Amino acid sequence: MAKQTEIEIFYDYIDHVAMKLYDINKTGYLEGINEALTYLLDDSFKQDVEEEKLAFFKSEKAMVTNHTFDSETIRKAIQLALLKGFKHARITNAQMTPDTIGMFMSYLIKKLYKDDAPKRLFDPMIGTGNLMVTLYNHLEEPFVMHGVDDDPLMCELARNIADALDVEHQVFLQDTLTFEGGLYDLIVTDFPPSRVDENRGYLPYYALIHHLDHLKDGGFFLALIENDFFEQTQSELFKELVQEKAHMYGLIKLDESLFKVHPKSLLLLKKKTDKNETIDDFLLVDLPSFTDVEAFNKALTKMDQWFKKKEVM
Repeated sequence: MAKQTEIEIFYDYIDHVAMKLYDINKTGYLEGINEALTYLLDDSFKQDVEEEKLAFFKSEKAMVTNHTFDSETIRKAIQLALLKGFKHARITNAQMTPDTIGMFMSYLIKKLYKDDAPKRLFDPMIGTGNLMVTLYNHLEEPFVMHGVDDDPLMCELARNIADALDVEHQVFLQDTLTFEGGLYDLIVTDFPPSRVDENRGYLPYYALIHHLDHLKDGGFFLALIENDFFEQTQSELFKELVQEKAHMYGLIKLDESLFKVHPKSLLLLKKKTDKNETIDDFLLVDLPSFTDVEAFNKALTKMDQWFKKKEVM
């Protein structure tokens, strides 16, 4: 478990560098996080910093390089900085997947893949990559992280964070609906709050259908969706299109207290290995609060029993 004092040391480095860059060049805080990570990894800045100012940054960097941090400590420190950066940029915290959900997803992935751990993971809306690196730190086998985002700053953050955590990665700056990549063992994503667009319809529908083509046969797609996901006007068409390629494997309603706004559920899809393939059972769970240990453990026991039944079948 990450020690709070170590988290603070690493966070303070990022925060002090970001705030100093704002003082010097009026650099936005999120851009400052990128610069802090770039300086830590490459000993250089992407922006111009006068020579006489470098002594401050060297001193701050020395405070970090004199310590040894585990990857979860680094991730949590960066996450704290990102939350501050989102506040500065007036970006909703809904862009950041709660840690407890990331850890729960890692539990599900272990159940779904058993002894054949996925080696290539893809997030079609990767953002800063926090969900992906949370999974990396909690799954027992390493994987290559792949992702797409249409925001240059988010892509750069995702790459720098992956570099800081030694996660092998490929992150593409691109509209997710135009991406044509390889095949991946597992796709995971946390859809941001979405509304129907006049030209593109309901984005999560089209993204899910599009990226099922990038999932290996028999692989799983785990998507965090808003609870009104199946209430959109095109929901019946969406179900028809999905079921041509995949099985609706499960739906787990998450405790609403995890979200300030836009409560979500976790949708599980399984790519068909044959177009005529059928499945007989569907995982449907109303998950209690993670803090209600007794109720949560009961829910996990029921899920464990369901997975064991699937193995027998």
